[in-house]
Amino acid sequence: MKKLIIYIFLLFAFSSLLFSQTVVTVGNGGPDYLNLKEAFDDINAGNITGNIVLQITDNCTQFGTAVLFPTFYLGNSDYTSVTIYPVGSGYSVSGNVNGPLIDLSGATNVTFDGRVNQSGPPDLIITNQNTGASASTIKFSESANNNLLHYCIIKGAETGASSGVIFFSTSSSGSGNDANTLDNNFITADAAGRPVNAIFSAGTSGSENSGNTINNNNIYNFFNPGISSNGIFLSSSTTAWTITGNSFYETVSFVPAAAVIYNVLQINNTSGTGYNVSGNFIGGNSALSGGSAWTKTNGSNNTFYG
Repeated sequence: MKKLIIYIFLLFAFSSLLFSQTVVTVGNGGPDYLNLKEAFDDINAGNITGNIVLQITDNCTQFGTAVLFPTFYLGNSDYTSVTIYPVGSGYSVSGNVNGPLIDLSGATNVTFDGRVNQSGPPDLIITNQNTGASASTIKFSESANNNLLHYCIIKGAETGASSGVIFFSTSSSGSGNDANTLDNNFITADAAGRPVNAIFSAGTSGSENSGNTINNNNIYNFFNPGISSNGIFLSSSTTAWTITGNSFYETVSFVPAAAVIYNVLQINNTSGTGYNVSGNFIGGNSALSGGSAWTKTNGSNNTFYG
């Protein structure tokens, strides 16, 4: 009987530890952190631990890249999961950085949920207003695994052929950036300009970006008028992605400024296998190929690949 009581006590203690949360606020008005960079820096330093919840309570202005490293980074950080969501409507995480606005550098079990209190339609805006070649809004790097980005409005204006609004990058160790999911997001241009790639992946040989899922997203107004550009471009060292149920469209007639090539979905990788591409919608001026036809003006002679 005594052993049973001790077992139940230990089980209760372990369960409480497993499901306990550390909740902090993030926003220009504080009181805990002004932006994600400050919060991520404290997580990396081990000052916030366990199952961490970052509640967006106001607009967040980023003045540099918010980098989240893996748990036990340099022996300091100790987190099980990180969940980020807004508690009010109309909030944004924004900055002007010629680099990633947010970098999940080896981070795991991170969830960005753009719904207010994790319920309802997409609401949180995450945007990098920089038009530089190295700019991106969210970057997965250094074997970032099992992260979820859903119900967010993600904007960018990067102009680099080897970057993207959402950028799956290289890894110096580990298996690559694997098993990450983009689900039910709105991915589009920032007011500063059109991107070159809405989603771009170029991994590392031996650490390929594999097993990622792009599902049920609205990817729209993403072609750059004067630069060859792509909705999704899966380049080198990328394999076995699932791309299903996404909608690609332009909300108004598109006006190109040069005779450049446009690809909605480009898989340009001789080593990659095991792709599942199905049920996507290309065309229209709203989701699911809805509304009127996707059109472009005849000012330039453009090659178009679905």
